Amino acid sequence: MALYICFIMSPAVAFAQKQPSGKNIFVADPFILEDKGVYYLYGTSSKDGIVVWRSTDLVSWDGPCGATNGLALHKKDSWGERHFWAPEVYKINDKYVMTYSVEMHIALAESSSPLGPFVQAEKKPLLKEKGIDSHIFIDADGTPYLYWVRFQGGNVIHTARMSRDLKSVDMRTVRRCITARQDTWERSDTQPRANVAEGPFVIKRGQKYYLSYSCNNYKSPDYAVGWAVADKPGGPWLRGKDNPMLLRHDGYTGTGHHAFLQTSSGKLYIVYHAHDSEKNISPRRTLIAECHWDPPPGFASVLPGSFELIKK
Repeated sequence: MALYICFIMSPAVAFAQKQPSGKNIFVADPFILEDKGVYYLYGTSSKDGIVVWRSTDLVSWDGPCGATNGLALHKKDSWGERHFWAPEVYKINDKYVMTYSVEMHIALAESSSPLGPFVQAEKKPLLKEKGIDSHIFIDADGTPYLYWVRFQGGNVIHTARMSRDLKSVDMRTVRRCITARQDTWERSDTQPRANVAEGPFVIKRGQKYYLSYSCNNYKSPDYAVGWAVADKPGGPWLRGKDNPMLLRHDGYTGTGHHAFLQTSSGKLYIVYHAHDSEKNISPRRTLIAECHWDPPPGFASVLPGSFELIKK
C-alpha cells in the first residue's frame, strides 16, 4: 500500500504564536512522525547525529529524548563522522526506518523504537555518489521510490526506484525531477544566490503525484517552497501556477525545507524552518502552519499563521 504519512492530532491543540526567545526549538530540516498518539520531531541540529523531541500536542516538546545521549541516531552507529542532516523516519511494519544525509551521502538506519537507537546494519552509504535531502515514497502497488538531491552544477532533485526492502536503489531508473529555473522565484536576485532545488517531499492525492521542494540558497531570505504535479512518480513534473506556496511566511525569512503532516481528520499541516532573524540565519527556528487542499489539479495553500515549536 502507499506510504501515506498520517498523524492523529488532538482536538485540544492550541498554538501559541511567536513564543519568547529561549523557549523555542531550533531544529532545521524538520520532520514529524506520529506513532501511538505521540509525535516525534527529527531534524538537523547536532554534530554527533540526529536529534529527536517528543510531544503530545505538536506545540510543547520534551527532549532531546533519543536513546543515545538524547539522539535518535548517534554517529557511533552510522557511517560517517559529521554533517548529519535532513532526517525522515517512517514506520514500516514493525520497524522504524530513518533516511538521512551524512558527509553529503544518503544513508539508511533502522530501529525498533522511534526514539532509537537507529543503527546501520552495514555502516555504509546507500549510494556511492554524493547526495543529500533524501525522501522515500511508497506507491499504492508497494513500489518504493527514493527522491534526493544530486550535485550537477547545483542542487538538482532526482528520483529512482528502490528495492522492496529499501536496501538498494536501481540507478538505471534515475529520473531528473526539478532543476532551479532562471528568472523565476527559484533563482531569486536576492543575495546570496545559488542554483538550488532541494528538500523534496511527495504526496499522492487521487491519481496525481505532488512534489514539493525548496529553492534558493538556504542563507537567502527568499529561501522558499514550491510544488509540481505529475501523473507518475518519476514525472514529468508540471510546476504549480501559484508558486511559491511558502515565501517569507508571516514575516519570517528563509522559510523552507519542509515536511507535511496529514491528520486522520483530513487536515494538512506544513512543518518547516526559518532564519533566526532578519540578521541571523542560525539557529534556525522550527515552525508549523495549517494548509488547505486546493481543487485538483492544484495542490495546497498555506494559511496565515505560523507557530513556533517550544520546549515544555
